[in-house]
Amino acid sequence: LERGHLGGKSTMMLSLEDGEMATFQELQANLQRGHREQQSVSANSRIRAREEKMASVTLVGLNELPEGTRVHTQLGKAFLTQPLAEVKATMQARVVSAAKDLTMLIEKKAYLDGKVIQLEQEAQEFIKAHLK
Repeated sequence: LERGHLGGKSTMMLSLEDGEMATFQELQANLQRGHREQQSVSANSRIRAREEKMASVTLVGLNELPEGTRVHTQLGKAFLTQPLAEVKATMQARVVSAAKDLTMLIEKKAYLDGKVIQLEQEAQEFIKAHLK
């Protein structure tokens, strides 16, 4: 790290050898990858939570209908008439699937959060070790 003045501001720079520079770049790449994975998992969690909520609300509405009611489900631009029990079973399966996926994504996000914290600490330690 070299200290200097840039436009009235004090700056510090790391002076690294080739091997150290490669290690530093690898740390940066790993940290960026960790942040991208966190963002991806967060987005997927929001999607699955929304899907679970929509399926749950639909299931509540279906449960209010009398047995034997035939309901219409969308298939592309067409609609199919199906027995209520089949549609309820499909919605229940969607709720369970979305809840399971959401739980898995929450666990993965917790793991990634810990991993990113560890990577950030490693990068800070590396920088502190190479400051002059």
